[in-house]
Amino acid sequence: MIIARLATGDQVYKYNRCLVVPFLGKRKVMSTSMHNGGYREDLTAVYNQDVNPGSGRECEHCKPGQEEKIKRFMIDDLGLDYDTVAYMATIVSMDSAAVKTETYDELTVTAIATASLEVNGGRVGEKATSYEKRGKSVSLKPGTINIMVFVNADMTPGCLARSIVTATEAKTAVLQELLAGSLYSSGIATGSGTDNVMIIANAESDNTLTYAGKHGKLGELIGRMVMDAVRESLGKHMGLTRESQHSMLARLKRYGITEKSFGDKCREVCSGVSLADAIGRIHVLDSQDEIVSLTSLYVHLLDQLSWGLLSVKEVEFSGKIILQNLAEHRKTTAEWTACANADQKEWVQAMLDSFVTTVCRGTAAAIQTNQED
Repeated sequence: MIIARLATGDQVYKYNRCLVVPFLGKRKVMSTSMHNGGYREDLTAVYNQDVNPGSGRECEHCKPGQEEKIKRFMIDDLGLDYDTVAYMATIVSMDSAAVKTETYDELTVTAIATASLEVNGGRVGEKATSYEKRGKSVSLKPGTINIMVFVNADMTPGCLARSIVTATEAKTAVLQELLAGSLYSSGIATGSGTDNVMIIANAESDNTLTYAGKHGKLGELIGRMVMDAVRESLGKHMGLTRESQHSMLARLKRYGITEKSFGDKCREVCSGVSLADAIGRIHVLDSQDEIVSLTSLYVHLLDQLSWGLLSVKEVEFSGKIILQNLAEHRKTTAEWTACANADQKEWVQAMLDSFVTTVCRGTAAAIQTNQED
């Protein structure tokens, strides 16, 4: 089926768990694809493929020695020329793809994204999970944010390359706005370990663009369309939205705090309460405005400590103020167990424990007086 018609006349087809874009004319492509990637002027099509094997099964696509199988799929199942096609792979269903288009004067930009952080969302600079040497490496899991950007104008090679920078900044900006957590640290994710970008320009256009930075209209359109597409696809595929992030548990998740952390602490400070009842009460609190805002402030102190923007002393000063406000809201007393002599990791954990204990003291008091949270 056709899901989009581009300003160049090219059409975006969905079939065989892929989004396929055959080119009607000459196109310039800059991509991070491992097959026919880099700068190319000879490609006849690009596509994005869902390679999700299903729950609990290993992705065959990630294993070494799959080149012939991939080649046969391109030729036999997609009807494409193996030597003139670039592609991307993901575990995201093509039903979760988002297509965003905007036109300014005679310039039209379309961004198509499939986005997920469920498997390998991470923050740049974290410890790697693979190492490549002389052509051999350990395969990465395809969680993946894949982005295609189509421009109806011609672009210089440098402009195409700069477009990848702009698209990547846009993707990361969305993750920062959503406070999407890394799966490998307490940091905010900047992407997944297997993200890909393709920029496709119309080489037959008489309008040749040279700049794709954020100060130019091309960069603005690329940035906004990529942001909108990535944001929509994250919501479609994994329910990651502004609304889902308005949550105490969501804000604390990347620091290892879960509903069970609260449930266990509630049972510790209030004997006789069941884990189910404790967790149920935590979920009642989870999205309350005051709780979410205080949690957000508290967690951001820990972030700034890890970035070196605030000292332990500064974080302790502000953390105690937040906990006191939290305790007053929960009609209880604040807990503070952080020790200035501990190393930073232990100190952060003590701060988290203080937060959880303060919340749970309020819950325990509500249980003991038969009040609703």
